[in-house]
Amino acid sequence: MQEIIFIDEGSLPTPEGITREWVKAAAENRNEDEKLFSIIREAFQRKIDVGVHVPTYPQFRDMIGQFLDIIREEKNCYEPYVLKEENAKILELEIIDEIAKQYKKETGKTLEVRVCIAGPTDLYLQAFGATAFVDAYNILALDIEKFIKQAFKTAKNFKIKVIALDEISLGLTDKIQFSDSEIISALTVASTYARQQGADMEIHLYSPLKYKLICETPINVIGFEYAGTPSYLDLLDRKVLEDSNTYVGVGVSRTDIFSLISIINEKYGVNAWKEKEYLQKIVTELETSDVIKKRLETAFSILGDRIKYANPDCGLAFWPDQDLAFKLLENTAKAINEFNAGKENQ
Repeated sequence: MQEIIFIDEGSLPTPEGITREWVKAAAENRNEDEKLFSIIREAFQRKIDVGVHVPTYPQFRDMIGQFLDIIREEKNCYEPYVLKEENAKILELEIIDEIAKQYKKETGKTLEVRVCIAGPTDLYLQAFGATAFVDAYNILALDIEKFIKQAFKTAKNFKIKVIALDEISLGLTDKIQFSDSEIISALTVASTYARQQGADMEIHLYSPLKYKLICETPINVIGFEYAGTPSYLDLLDRKVLEDSNTYVGVGVSRTDIFSLISIINEKYGVNAWKEKEYLQKIVTELETSDVIKKRLETAFSILGDRIKYANPDCGLAFWPDQDLAFKLLENTAKAINEFNAGKENQ
């Protein structure tokens, strides 16, 4: 059996005393590189240390804004929104290269990395709203391709295993005015280059409602949030996935922190946001490795070898602190590793 690979979704809480606004300013102004680089490298190393098989570069910035701000900057473009490829850089990838270099030196292996980029639909809705300008939609898809090309150029000491498009809007909002064929076209433009380089191309959706549309693009991995909404599993037809040679990345640990804290508050009659010692119960009682492993077993019983990746449902940016977030990643790693070991011994 092909082992299921543990990836993470990227975002994390900022370290204590550091705000997301500070990170955004530091990344744009480049006047505190030493501090910024240290924060990102430390978080990336911790992802490796807790057992993420293919870690995503740490995201401390707004997913859409991180890319749209570059695209909107006049000096970065030939004309409005037409990005110059040399400006389509993801700073975090340059920063983590040092960790990858050290990893290779210590282990003799090349670190595999997941790169997450805002998808064309999410970028478009933020930039233009609900009005459908197909040309602009396609230009944004081409801009994403430029970010992907630059990512591969940046990967000197690591290998890009997965390129992921974050497209939370697909299947969740009625604001999208594009036809299915227009969406397929934009996603094809954005994903073809990564597949040509031999990387898996993932699309991260909250809901897999439009998964059949994805199966008509070069995207070969559909990521969706199963842990928080188990009924999403019922939307998928394994035969459709098999016929299109499409895999899934299944969310097996819950990340909806506000709901999880509400459960703890109700169970113990506390306000865990203030009585912070109760926050640990999220990872010692609710999202334990046993619970996570059982979710994966259930998903596998339905989708089988169509599951290629497993991960937390979504990013962890709004979790109360990094230690709690990394404990969830550690629990998820243990669950996936135990699942793989059990399958190997069968």
